[in-house]
This record gives sequence, structure tokens and C-alpha cells, in this order.
Amino acid sequence: MKYDIEKGFLSKLLETKDMNMITDKRIKPYFFKDPEYKKAFKFLLDNYLKGGEIPSLRFFKINFPKLHLETYVNNEGEEVVGTEESLTHWCNQIRTKTKHDKLVTDVAKVVDELNDFETEQAYTQLKKTIRYIETSIIESSSVDITKDIENRIRMYNEREKNKGMLGIPTGIPKLDYIIKGLQDKQLITLIAGTGVGKTWLECIIGANAQVNGYRVLQFTTEMAEEQLQDRYEAVLFGLTTGAFNYEKFKSGKLSPKEKADYFKFLQDTLCRLEPLIIETATDVSSVSAKIDQYNPDLILIDGAYLMEDEQGAKDDWLRVAHITRDLKAIAKTKKKPIFINNQADSSTSKKTGPELGNISYSKAIGQDSDVVLSLFRDEYMIEDREAKIKVLKQREGVLGNVMINWDFTTMDFSSIYSDVDKKEENANNKQDEPTGVLDL
Repeated sequence: MKYDIEKGFLSKLLETKDMNMITDKRIKPYFFKDPEYKKAFKFLLDNYLKGGEIPSLRFFKINFPKLHLETYVNNEGEEVVGTEESLTHWCNQIRTKTKHDKLVTDVAKVVDELNDFETEQAYTQLKKTIRYIETSIIESSSVDITKDIENRIRMYNEREKNKGMLGIPTGIPKLDYIIKGLQDKQLITLIAGTGVGKTWLECIIGANAQVNGYRVLQFTTEMAEEQLQDRYEAVLFGLTTGAFNYEKFKSGKLSPKEKADYFKFLQDTLCRLEPLIIETATDVSSVSAKIDQYNPDLILIDGAYLMEDEQGAKDDWLRVAHITRDLKAIAKTKKKPIFINNQADSSTSKKTGPELGNISYSKAIGQDSDVVLSLFRDEYMIEDREAKIKVLKQREGVLGNVMINWDFTTMDFSSIYSDVDKKEENANNKQDEPTGVLDL
């Protein structure tokens, strides 16, 4: 029974002779554990690579006379080599078996190390095993744009209905217009200097998502969970009820009416919202485990650059590179948007704010991220209670700047201005000549 999958796979391959499927699914000889089946598959693969086709069944049996194959009765009543299941089925089966075998091997290695009292080493190996499970389930896929027309129409109508939004809204409309929301499989990075408000902006985004019916998982690496809870409550109160003075709240100086409004908000409003969980993040594996536990729609990580590297890198740049790369893999695997923040380095201009070249720790952060934002406030913006958000990178879409209110007295963080709006307004006022027509 152990090698029935390998037997079924080879039998179906000899029946269909579809080597394109094998290439698309990236089936390799090392997937086979039985030496004879491995040898047989390599024989078929080598012949295909040399001659462009799989050899005949007769020629195969001459070379492998003792190898047993599956047979079934076709519609004509004839017994033929193969199985009733599709080749796709067998490709999926053998890939799943390979992953299982690798997992068993890795777990056995961990058990051996535990028996040898090498606890720390065993723990490191276990985390690596978990990461393997997370990343190995990502399968390659292909899309034929000439097919599935109805689905493409449905997808466009959905975009039109949502006014171009492809993901979870940030709560800042002019920013959402540029990046189309926080989308599944994306790693979104925010960079800013110390004390500018990275964590606050995360809370604003998380609170808006929660109010709009999304489950939110917020991780912290250095700020206490209670501090984040206070910030979220302040923003949520402002979004759902009205103005909320954060400083008076923190110092316990709310007026009797403000205190009554706050208690009413906790009892009547907060309890009816979707869950917003605050957790401590130590490493990427703990993040992954908590995502599985809570199944959130949006993940935010305050200070991802402070997490431990499970690969044990000593240099900060390599440690952070490993972390962001793993987080990007989790975003793809879980099909969730992950939003992180990072420090801007000391070379950041005090007049223009952070750019892509000002990311601290590792340039890999910018490379791994699908979207990179920066938050900037100079002395004049602080005085006017404003802030600037720059879209420094997005894989698909334009770049631009958004000015927002930044008022902690009223909890007003609404959009003020976007230079993308201005550019589009100017473009619409021009009578551009057509640059070309596709003649079909």
C-alpha cells in the first residue's frame, strides 16, 4: 500500500503520455521512494527530454518486465494500463505524499535531538519544520487569459461595485484610491522616523478595518498590549461615536459626561464589533500559529524588525531580511494582507521625509514588500495637526502623496489632499490624441 500512489501515477502517465502536465506540476525523480518506480520515472523523463515523447508501453515493459502497473476496463470493455482517476489527481497525490514524507523525516530528526538532550537545537529544527509546512503548500498555477471569460466579467463588475477597491480599506479614502486597499497576499510596509506615529497609523488602519466588519489581528513586539488597547479604544470611539480626547483619557481626567459616553461606548458599541486581537510576536512561527488560531482578515505587526530570526542570523540586516521574506511567504500562503512598520534611518531628509533608500536594517524589506508607505510630519505639519503619507512603491499602480488630518484631540485622521487627484484632474482636462489602436 505504501507505494500505491507511485504505481498509480506511473500507470496513468503511460496511459496519457502527457509530459506537459508533469512539467507544469514540477514532478521530480526524488519524489519517488521505491527505487524501481524512481528508476522507471527517470527512464520516461530521460526519453522525453531526448526524443520529445514518452516511449511506448511495449518498449517500457521490455525495460521494466517485473514492474507492476495498474489496469482498468475502459468504455469498450478492454483492459488497459492506467487508472480511472485523472493525471492531475495523481500529480497532486504524489506531491502531497512527498510533503508528508519530508515532514515525517524532519519530525523524526527533532525527536532524535530531544532524546540527545539538545533542546535548543531541537527547538530550532522544529520551527524550521513548521516554516517548511507553511511555505511548501504554495503551488504554482497558470492562467490562460483567453479562458474563463465569465469569471473575468464577474471580477470586473465586483471592482466597479466596490469603486475600484481590491482589498480592505485603510479608512483614508485618498490613500485607498491609490493603493486600492490592503490586498490578500500582500506585504505592506510603513516606514517613519522615531516618534512620528507609525504605531498610531497602524491603529487607525486596524480600527477602520474592524468597524467595516473585518477581523483584525494586531501583533506587538515592544509596546505593552494594554497601551495598544488604549490607542485602539480612542480611535474606535472617535470613529463610531465622536471626538475623544486621548490625553484626558490617559490621565483619567475625562469629564462626567465624557466618562459616561466612554462607558456607554464600551458596553453598547465595542462589544458588537468584529474581534480585534492583540498578541505579542516573538518570531515568524508564532505569528503563523496565531493566524491559524484566530483566522483574521488583516494582520498588523508593530515593530516586525524587532522579532527573532529563526535561522539564527547575527547581523541585523540578514536577520530582518529573513523575517520579511518569511512574512511575505506567510501572506501568500494564508492569502491575507500583512501590514508591518519599520524605522527610517538617520540619513532621512528632515524636509521631505523617508524614501525607499531610507529603510533601516535591511534593503530586503523594500524588495520583499508589495507596497511601501512612508509617514512624515515636519514642524509645520505638527503645528497644523497634519501628516503626509507617501506611496513609495506598489507593484501595480501609481505612486503619490496624501495629506491627512492628524488630530489626537478629535481623533480626526481624514484625507485632505492627494497629488494623484490633481494629476488625474489635469489629465482629464487635456484632449489627448490616440496613440494607437489594436486592429483585430
